[in-house]
Amino acid sequence: MTKSELEKKVNELRSLKAMKEELENEVKAAEVEIISYMNERRIDSEITDTAKITYKLQSRTTLDKEKLTEILGEDLKPFEKVSTYNVLRIK
Repeated sequence: MTKSELEKKVNELRSLKAMKEELENEVKAAEVEIISYMNERRIDSEITDTAKITYKLQSRTTLDKEKLTEILGEDLKPFEKVSTYNVLRIK
């Protein structure tokens, strides 16, 4: 790939990212409309011809690192999990 082709590919990527952001905004707007439908009717599930829709409360449990440090001390290394991955950044 030449430098000129690379530049074209970067411009294509920027254009695709702009379209992606626009599409994500449309997806969010559609989700808001569906949530409004569910809330207006005070329902947590609905079945249509092509979908089963649920909108229910959900919870997630996480660990408080500060409180763990108070109890176990500063060395939390044995409890850490590290993931590594490549990142492409274009400014």
